[in-house]
Order: sequence, then structure tokens, then C-alpha cells
Amino acid sequence: MDIFLQAFITMFVVIDPLGTAAVFSSLTKGLDKKATRNIAIKAALIAIILLLAFGFGGNALLTHLGISEPAFRIAGGLLLFVTAFRMLMGFHDPDHLESEGTTYKDRTDIAIFPLSIPFLAGPGCMTAMMLMMIHAPDFESKLYASSAMVIVQIIAMICMLGAAKLVKLFGASGSSLLARVMGILMAAMSVQFIADGWRELFLG
Repeated sequence: MDIFLQAFITMFVVIDPLGTAAVFSSLTKGLDKKATRNIAIKAALIAIILLLAFGFGGNALLTHLGISEPAFRIAGGLLLFVTAFRMLMGFHDPDHLESEGTTYKDRTDIAIFPLSIPFLAGPGCMTAMMLMMIHAPDFESKLYASSAMVIVQIIAMICMLGAAKLVKLFGASGSSLLARVMGILMAAMSVQFIADGWRELFLG
């Protein structure tokens, strides 16, 4: 259960269901309930499939490409830090998206982009999932980690379905503050990834 709890906390911080719900509310503004429901469900399902694929097939992919785990950990930490920086600077805030005219209404399917990628299954999520699965000692532990990820995605889907109520509850300031707190935690996590990878790569 320690593995499940660790995986749940990690994925919750990286995916940030509440922050994603705030963005979802902005992206689906003006759409009817059926359309928004279908988008939320589809986005979560695609994210789950992508993360499971990277989780179970990531180690084989790294081996095939000749990439060591420490190198991947450092690269993943850097990508995770970029995501954290964007959260801290407010680039994922709904107000920021609207100010840039980034409503994505002209896109054929916002469930894939930007909801599934990069919000629900971005580089940071893929990195965290792969590393958790690589370090899982047995298949049961992998199932615990996978279950934690799926549960977080379900939470994210529920938050998206109730996005309008959540945004009203937290308000613009509350949502922005929450995103920045998650950004700080994600930045610390990314630094830890880089430090661990650096130590393994250069210090053995």
C-alpha cells in the first residue's frame, strides 16, 4: 500500500485534477453538457491508455533506444521542471489562455489536445509513470501504481465534469493559487528526479 500511496500522491501532483478542471471550463465554454461530458470521458480514457502504455512498455523502449535510466530520469526531471515553471508563471491559467485567444474551438478534438496531452498525460506524467513502474519490485507493485494512476485520472474526469461548480467554489484566485502550490511541489519533485539521476549517472 505504500507504493499505491506514493504513486497516488505523485500522479495527483503531476496531473493536478483541479487545475485541469479550471482549464477545461475555459476550453469548453459555450458547449452543451453532452459535448463536455464526452470530451471529459474521452480525454481521461486516452490519458489512461497512454500512461499505461508508457508505464508497461517504457523500460523496453529505453533499452531498445540505448537510453540509461539515470539519463532518462534527468531528462524527465527537466521536462517536469518546465511544466512546473509554466504552472508557477500562470501559463495554464484560464485567464492566460483566454488572453492569448487560445480557446481551441477551431480544433477538431480538444480531448486529445490540449486535455490528454499535455494536461492529463504530458511529459511529466509519462516520466513519473515510467519511473514508478521501472522501480516497482514486482508485478503486484506495478498493479498498485497503475491503479493509483487510473484513480487519479477518474478524479480528474469527475473534476472536469463538475468544472463549472469547482471554478465557482474556488474562484479565479483560488484556482490560480492551487495551481501554483502544485507547481512548487512539482518543481521540488523534478529537482529530486534530476539529483537522483545525476548521482546514479556520475557517482555510480
